[in-house]
Amino acid sequence: MLSVHGLSAGYGRARVLFGVDLDVADNSVTCVMGRNGVGKSTLLNTITGLITATSGQVTFDGTDITRRPAHARVRAGIGYVPQGHESFAPLTVAENLDVAWEAAGRGPRTLVDGALELFPRLVPLMGRHAGVLSGGQAQQLAIARALVTNPRLLILDEPTEGIQPSIVAEIEEAIATLHARGIAVLLVEQYLDVALRLADTVTVLDAGAVVHSAAREDLSTEQVQSLLAI
Repeated sequence: MLSVHGLSAGYGRARVLFGVDLDVADNSVTCVMGRNGVGKSTLLNTITGLITATSGQVTFDGTDITRRPAHARVRAGIGYVPQGHESFAPLTVAENLDVAWEAAGRGPRTLVDGALELFPRLVPLMGRHAGVLSGGQAQQLAIARALVTNPRLLILDEPTEGIQPSIVAEIEEAIATLHARGIAVLLVEQYLDVALRLADTVTVLDAGAVVHSAAREDLSTEQVQSLLAI
């Protein structure tokens, strides 16, 4: 579904990614791990078009999208939830969902209902401004906003960061449900136990390059921990 080959990118003269290769198969969960500052978020931002690649290629369903703008990638079927529980703070929960739905081309209205089924905590909060939500509620809203765009690939950047354990469990369950429904997931995750429960493939970055990639069943917890301690 998604293929990244030789991808390099950075900020101005500061190069962050160095020839990254990554594949996400149909109906799979791929987890990218690594220490802070090794380029995980830069990789996701480059895949989604928020950062321009300096070299390499990103293909989605066999189509080269390396130079396509971010909104075109959304309409092609890529949903993105960046790090930080981002939403439109002055808008209500309902308005946040409507804005995302309209921006993606107004698919079936049932997409909104489906997102709320995954995150029922949001239902009684539909009239509340997003800026006053708790961190966990805001993260659920951010994922729900991505889902109303009807993605075939959902990209999540540390969705459990700073979230209370009960909501971490709900987010993990939602990702597993989406996987079961046939949505592919590319996930950056800080919690090793969550990553190993969800992922089909684990890829480890260090200093902007892939240092290891393997199927989950081929990785022991000790092996991943040693890679993350590079």
